[in-house]
Amino acid sequence: MQDRHDTIRQGIILFTTCDLGASRMNDLLRLLDSIAEAKCQHGLATRHYILLQRASDGVPSVLQVPVDPTVRLLAITERVCLSRARNILLARALADGVLASALWVAFPDDDAWYPTHLLNEVNALFANSASVDLVTCSYGAEPQILAPGAGPMAFRPLAGLGELVRTVSSNTLMLRASVVESIGGFDERLGLGAAINGGEDLDYTLRACVSHARHVLLSAAPLVGHRDRMRWVRSRYFAGSLFALSRGARKRPALVVQVMRKLLVGLTLVALRELSAADLCTCVRTGLSGWRLQPEVS
Repeated sequence: MQDRHDTIRQGIILFTTCDLGASRMNDLLRLLDSIAEAKCQHGLATRHYILLQRASDGVPSVLQVPVDPTVRLLAITERVCLSRARNILLARALADGVLASALWVAFPDDDAWYPTHLLNEVNALFANSASVDLVTCSYGAEPQILAPGAGPMAFRPLAGLGELVRTVSSNTLMLRASVVESIGGFDERLGLGAAINGGEDLDYTLRACVSHARHVLLSAAPLVGHRDRMRWVRSRYFAGSLFALSRGARKRPALVVQVMRKLLVGLTLVALRELSAADLCTCVRTGLSGWRLQPEVS
């Protein structure tokens, strides 16, 4: 059930996981700088939860005295799958009681960043319309910069689930906090490092749309900064995406069209030799199992 007191909620919660073994510290600092700039320019209230993985020496010195005291650092010595990492962060935010008072939530990767004004414009979309539950856009290495007040013109109501499937990513998924409370955690079978590679962000998005989100706003423009989508992503994350679509189609029949489209993409990948026929068969079996499996959250 949607929170009737969303109008009194304020602030943004961000969840990021960073693998210290992958030399991504400079990328993480860029993300932190972009958030700090938004807070300085617009007076936004944020709380940023960051899980540092493979942090055998604890929190690096460059992060021990963060400029922003609202950054909450958690460190673990092992590396866990992406869904598990996000669930650890969600659990900590729930334990801290901050989700109950926040307005909206985002899940930026450590190598993403927010261009000037974007966080403020998205914040206004959630604050000015109680029915807006999900906002998304594209991303790119050279993101567009919104002018102040351009949010309502940059984002439009979702035309269909197909364009949501083609657009949304973890870096561009922005959800009302009360919806996040209702959904729960990410499915730990899915995501980088999990049993099924990829699909955790699409699965989470579709679970939100099928059961909780009332009004979705979308922009096809690259408004979030992140390296451009790589060609190999299609084959690497094929099974996970198909799994997410299959699960969503069980409750939203309109998604059956997207399942069929994904299967055609699989045949194309085989024709392009980006995926072998044997691997495609395995991916299809795994992906279609999403129809019968419920989310697996620890």
